Amino acid sequence: MKFSDILKSANTNLWHNKGRTILTVIAVMIGALTIAITVGINNGVNNYVSKQVANVGSKGLMEIVPADATGQQADGPQKYEANRGSATDQQNITPSKLKKLKAMKSLKDMQPVQDMSIDYVQGPNHSKYTIQAQPPVGINVDLKRGRQAAKNGHSQEIVLANEYIKALGFKSAQQALGKTIKVAASSQATNQRSIVTAKIVGIRNQSIIQGSQSIISQALADRVSNINQAGLPAKMKQNYYGVTATVKNPTDANIAKVKKQLAKQGYDAQTFQDQVGQLRQVVNAITGVLIVFGAIALLAASFGVINTLYMSVRDRTREIGLMKALGLSRGKVFLIFSCESLLIGLIGSVLGILLAAGIGQILNQLAVTSFLKGLAGFTLVQFTLPSVVAIIVIIMLIAFLAGTLPARRAAKLDPMTALRYE
Repeated sequence: MKFSDILKSANTNLWHNKGRTILTVIAVMIGALTIAITVGINNGVNNYVSKQVANVGSKGLMEIVPADATGQQADGPQKYEANRGSATDQQNITPSKLKKLKAMKSLKDMQPVQDMSIDYVQGPNHSKYTIQAQPPVGINVDLKRGRQAAKNGHSQEIVLANEYIKALGFKSAQQALGKTIKVAASSQATNQRSIVTAKIVGIRNQSIIQGSQSIISQALADRVSNINQAGLPAKMKQNYYGVTATVKNPTDANIAKVKKQLAKQGYDAQTFQDQVGQLRQVVNAITGVLIVFGAIALLAASFGVINTLYMSVRDRTREIGLMKALGLSRGKVFLIFSCESLLIGLIGSVLGILLAAGIGQILNQLAVTSFLKGLAGFTLVQFTLPSVVAIIVIIMLIAFLAGTLPARRAAKLDPMTALRYE
């Protein structure tokens, strides 16, 4: 008997009792659905996080600031209040400290981040809003419209966070492109305020890593920094808020080693992956719990497979005895019933994944218009070919293992005893 004949016989025998088989397939399908949706959500969240990390720098890109530097970043546009003051006072990295940092052999591409503070930005509607902004040092943000801010040259440009579009008086991101806004900055020494203009060259999507932070061109960053430092003694100028640098060999061990070296020198060092590491752990923990529930459903379904095949063996005892009397080996009898269990696993897992794909599309549409509104590029449920194949293979393996007991019983039946079975 060829394998194709065995497979055909298994498929025919499986549907002798359609009701029993359908119920067993549904049980497997529920387990597959639960696991597929959970894995899809895990893929969607982690892929979005990975994309956000990739948008702001390589694995070894590190931000280094003095250990006692402070500064909280607010989410979304905040109304400017005159009594808040201007630039933030904090410990800075002096030229001599910068020289020592550059001497570290484990770091490369070190770029200072100016100690700069913007009081507010003002758009066509004349409303003033505080803003968090930084120069484009080592980063390329995820853009909704336009292009990145210039890293060189004399153009005063800004890539505006999407949340500021309507707040500043623009109807849409497209309308804002190419327009100018006012940027106010004050001297730390005299509190004298200056107004400069910045051209909007891009609109960035909201980031789970950098929140509502905007990006300004290097020329605009230099201009704001010069305004902040106007009137300061010469020795207080050319100080920096922090630096960005890349670890030469960015393995986890090397990054940890560099962090310890910097900590001894009084610096806090953090990679962009560090900023989302806790989020990944939370997502993986939640999806892990959901996968356990899916596994429990599959465990229950496996008992259904065992019951279905045991009943099938009992109903076909005389038929099994006749096949063995005609020369069919134990191995092939075992294979016929094992193929039945594999078919149950295959049908149930495929139907579960197809149903999960449909539910995933609905969830994605609901998410975009509700709790994920504003997070452009975030697809909540994503399915990948490797994960789909893995789910199908695992479920088929579970079904196969569940079917081994009935299959072994069928294979061990004595032909004469089976033929006399009533």
